[in-house]
Amino acid sequence: MKKTFQFLLNLINILYKILPFFIGIYCYYPVFMRQEEHIYPFLDAIYSSIMLYSGEIESSIDISELLLLQFARFLALAVTLSVLINAFNKMNSIVNYIKLFHRDSTIVYGNSNYANYLYENLNKGLRIRGEENKFIKNASRYILMFSSDAENLAFYNQYYEYLKDKRVYIMLDNVSRQNIENHLITVFSIVENCARQYWKNNPVEKSEKIAIVGFGNTGENILLYGLQVNLIDPDQHFVYHIYGNGTQFRREHTELDKMTPDEIIFHDNGTYEFAEMQGYDRIIICDGMEDSNIITISRLLAFAPVNCKVYLYAPNGNIITNLFGNDRITCFGTAAEAASTDIILNEKLMENARRQHEFYFKKYGGTPWEKLDCFKRYSNVSSSDYMYMAEHLLKSGMSFETLAELEHIRWCRYHYIHNWKYGKATDNIKRTHNCLIPFSELSEEEKIKDIEAIKSKMYND
Repeated sequence: MKKTFQFLLNLINILYKILPFFIGIYCYYPVFMRQEEHIYPFLDAIYSSIMLYSGEIESSIDISELLLLQFARFLALAVTLSVLINAFNKMNSIVNYIKLFHRDSTIVYGNSNYANYLYENLNKGLRIRGEENKFIKNASRYILMFSSDAENLAFYNQYYEYLKDKRVYIMLDNVSRQNIENHLITVFSIVENCARQYWKNNPVEKSEKIAIVGFGNTGENILLYGLQVNLIDPDQHFVYHIYGNGTQFRREHTELDKMTPDEIIFHDNGTYEFAEMQGYDRIIICDGMEDSNIITISRLLAFAPVNCKVYLYAPNGNIITNLFGNDRITCFGTAAEAASTDIILNEKLMENARRQHEFYFKKYGGTPWEKLDCFKRYSNVSSSDYMYMAEHLLKSGMSFETLAELEHIRWCRYHYIHNWKYGKATDNIKRTHNCLIPFSELSEEEKIKDIEAIKSKMYND
């Protein structure tokens, strides 16, 4: 039945295309037979019928035949237009096929707004916008940016045979990249990118008392990245007040008490007195829903004696700042911050991380970058994330020794965040490491390694 239906569709399509030609023969041939100037009337009728597809009608035609020819002409023009559209699509397919030969050819799949933004900012000569149900083979890299983790994983699974040997970038906000061991797969998260860019764009200069209002995925990442990059002095004292349910977060991160000298204070009911908002150095409103954030900021500005900078997670930041004024709040989380080409592909960050690891590998041995497990690879990425702060501190006059101590604290925090503990022997399965101790308690050899490493990072970057 299905084949018969398809056959009928094909037949109708053919008849639709040739019908204007036969109408033209029917109308032109009898007329040309009666006109002496047409020596070969049938050939002239064929030629005039073909010209219908360009929209031309013979001026000598009898008016009685004109109505039928007008119908044939419009039908022929529709056929010509469809042929041109198909030809354009074929040409576009040929251009896309040529693009595939370049080593940086990139296909973007996905229905999210971030996917559209990323595509528009890729190299025009190397980008291809993929359709969900039409897979394009042989590109150098694929970027999957559907609206949900499930859609991205389903697409990867559906085309696994084509993607398994390709560079694939997958947007996953709720699946930990620590579980992805395939070195050809790069997992990225929009909320992680927001948090990374937030602290980079709004760095700390001194110890602060910080309120994080809203503790969904975005708030969690704001805290985790803050703990790893807000390291400016071994004796600093940052206090992070979390307004939102952190029960599950604390179950998943059992070593949060190791973040000394900083503190993390959870207010699980999410409520606060407006008066207490006066005592913060910065307030970060980062509930996952932008509408909820707008309500929070409007009430906060109306009723709380806020005398510090307020930062608001708002992907549509222009709307918010136009409403409340640029001087009162700073928005973050826009597509430009979270989904630009540099941030999604992360090539510079990953290259810096790779070079940092290579310094250790060449000097002290160990595992080459290509064979590193995901945890260790992203430990180097975390270190690379911290370098902008380390560079700032170095320019401010901090010694390499103190920077090495801060980098050791960051390294420890990265491990604590993933529930590692101190152990006399390093054990990847039990998550114990013998260097999870204060910098002052390290052996001189380990201290020298850290100082040399921080110097190499500065010189490499």
